[in-house]
Amino acid sequence: MINEENLPPSEQEKEEQYQKIFDTVTDGLIINDLETGLVVEANPAACIMHGYTREEFIGMQLINCIYSDSRFVFSEALQVFQSDGVFEIQTLGIRKDGSSFYSSWHGAAYTVQGRPSLLNIVRDVTKRVQIEHLLSQRIETRTHEQATLLEISHTLASTLELQPGLILDQLRKIVEYTHGALFALDGSSLVTLAMRGTRHLKQALPLRIQLNTSETLDALFNRHQPIRIANVWSDTAQAKFLRTLLDDGAAVLLEGMQSWMWVPLAVRGRIIGGIGVAESTQDYFTVHHAELALSVANQAAITMINAELYGHAQELAILEERQTLARNLHDAVNQSLFSAGLISEVLPRLWDRDPQEAKESLEDLRRLMRGAQQRCARSWLNCGLPY
Repeated sequence: MINEENLPPSEQEKEEQYQKIFDTVTDGLIINDLETGLVVEANPAACIMHGYTREEFIGMQLINCIYSDSRFVFSEALQVFQSDGVFEIQTLGIRKDGSSFYSSWHGAAYTVQGRPSLLNIVRDVTKRVQIEHLLSQRIETRTHEQATLLEISHTLASTLELQPGLILDQLRKIVEYTHGALFALDGSSLVTLAMRGTRHLKQALPLRIQLNTSETLDALFNRHQPIRIANVWSDTAQAKFLRTLLDDGAAVLLEGMQSWMWVPLAVRGRIIGGIGVAESTQDYFTVHHAELALSVANQAAITMINAELYGHAQELAILEERQTLARNLHDAVNQSLFSAGLISEVLPRLWDRDPQEAKESLEDLRRLMRGAQQRCARSWLNCGLPY
């Protein structure tokens, strides 16, 4: 007795199985005639992907599934396939409603009723392409930020004398703001060194903000971390604290502003000041803005310390120069006085013996005293002191 389960499937059964696979696969499958370019067959996934019914899809030109700007490249890929049998391309597809999407195509030679055809596997890769574009943009942005930070670091590091406005200008290269101020800590007060913004704001220089208690100082410098306030006019504790702090003449910094960011300036735990920036839109400054601003602030703090040390070094150099001039003056004057003393001792005896030679010695004595006086005058002027 023959077991029907062991019989090979008939041609009709094979065709039904192939059709079932063709209809249920999630990728789009499109068969097109290579000579006419018409769609011969398409599975449901391909029809849904392009927004057509099967009846609408069958018989249309395959090139009409491709966005107009991509059709030339698609046609070239078809020509390459006919010569070397390889068809792989990523292009911009178009749906019936006119919307576009990114699609990848992989084709293989196929024969339909004796005619050369192309079996295409089509996949919607829009999400993948969007993620790749987003990642590329982020990499480009980060690369630009790193290059800008390096440029800022070089600019500030090459500045020996303190230029407060330069610090604010360099910060603006990487973090946009409307109002900005650079503060130095002077005892228990914050004093503005430079401001950026409106002309009215710049005319308000200098501002002095009194930090009445150590708690105020601690709150403001926030363990050396930036402070971001989404809305300076809100009822949050930080917004109220800021308004109270700037309640005096410094309130000009908040005129017309909504967002605020404060970045402390510190070197090895020593607080030396801070940078405050404001924007006219709410919730403008992000965590990333804070990170970038802190990088600039750290470099700015080092620049301020270096400028302070450079100033001290200049003062020391001037002091050392004055001391050297004083020593030289002392030696020169002593020498002149010693010579004058010798001439004075012998002058009476010389006058009795040879009045003419005594007159010449008297002239030498006069020149010595005048020279000593001139050296004193020059040395005092070189030291920067009034004579």
